[in-house]
Amino acid sequence: MEKALMLGAAAALAASGAFASIPPAYQAHLPAPRAQGDVAFITGGRTPEEAAAVKRAAQEWPMEIVFREAGGGKDRPLENMPVQVTDASGKVVFDGVSEGPLLLLRLPKGRYTVTTRWEAWSFSRPVTVGDDRERVVLEWRREDAG
Repeated sequence: MEKALMLGAAAALAASGAFASIPPAYQAHLPAPRAQGDVAFITGGRTPEEAAAVKRAAQEWPMEIVFREAGGGKDRPLENMPVQVTDASGKVVFDGVSEGPLLLLRLPKGRYTVTTRWEAWSFSRPVTVGDDRERVVLEWRREDAG
């Protein structure tokens, strides 16, 4: 347990080092990084200011996940989305909830599967984290009524 807390604290500390390159105007609205095991993460985007801050911070993180519903001519951000990320061997490396429509994860390079569910739908997508930032948009489309 103590080792897990130390690894989590180390991951959050490493994530906070990336804050140095984020302008102060964004930092004021950016949720604090947290950690699950050795995976640091930020979840947010519930207000316009927080969404702008998380989107700016995403430039410093290897993976950004966006949750939204499309339909009726308007996109709607989705909150409180359960998220599980497994590595290439099937080991769960992150299992949590994205409190807002944006989730940033600091994962090492490798192949992963991102899984979530919303209402009656489940969705999985393979993702490769490499040298470039990976942006994953998980979007549910509803048919327009009428």
